[in-house]
Amino acid sequence: MGVAKAEKLNPNTLSRLGFTMVSLRKTNMKRIQSVMLPALLLALFPPSSRADVGNLGGLVQVALTISGLVWVGLTVTVFVLLRRRLSAGKRVVGSVLFFFAPVLFVALASFKEYAFGEYTTEVTETTREPLAVAGTVFPAGSRAHYEQTGGFFGWRAQHTLLDIHSARPVWLGTIRIEALTLDRDSDQLTLNLSGDQVLNGWLCAGGEYTLMWTTPKGLQLDSCWLAASREWHGETVPAGTYVSRNGEEDDWLFAQMPKPQE
Repeated sequence: MGVAKAEKLNPNTLSRLGFTMVSLRKTNMKRIQSVMLPALLLALFPPSSRADVGNLGGLVQVALTISGLVWVGLTVTVFVLLRRRLSAGKRVVGSVLFFFAPVLFVALASFKEYAFGEYTTEVTETTREPLAVAGTVFPAGSRAHYEQTGGFFGWRAQHTLLDIHSARPVWLGTIRIEALTLDRDSDQLTLNLSGDQVLNGWLCAGGEYTLMWTTPKGLQLDSCWLAASREWHGETVPAGTYVSRNGEEDDWLFAQMPKPQE
């Protein structure tokens, strides 16, 4: 039985086959690259309709995705650079700390501001002793609202009184009030009247939103809502009217608008 002899291949044939395989590899790589780039772009920038154009939420999501990928790459780079200097456990710890460094930095900055009072906050306290405010005295147990700055965890912080409320009426000169609000930029006071009261000839409705000025002549009405009608220069100003001083001693403006809900 004869044995088939192996047929010798021509060197030119081998070279042509090798060239063909190399060409196929290059073609396949080009195809893969041409597919990978659009896929990556679609992953980072998903398709959107016209209704989504200008959507800031999508742009923010893309920006966060890119930033996250960059930060992960930097973390891996740090891990590789520490390969010859530290053990595996220390490299892992160092890389984890590096990855969470932005979060730790923001947390430490916020803690520093909170601990040393570098920001302004508002606090409400119940007074333990009588408190003198704007010429009157609010009894112990009043609710005081402050702006707080400075101090260490609130210790030795500076308090600026914003408003104060009393459980029972107090006298501000000849005016009965239950609360007052200070204006840090002027001498104006916002009063919470205890019942209807006559101020500068106008019967002002009780409750909030009565504004007064502190002047050398004493408290002067700036504005309030009327509890009853009044004749003014031959004209009847009905109850519920908002009356406000027009800058001069006895010149007033009137507006028909509802009083805000307390």
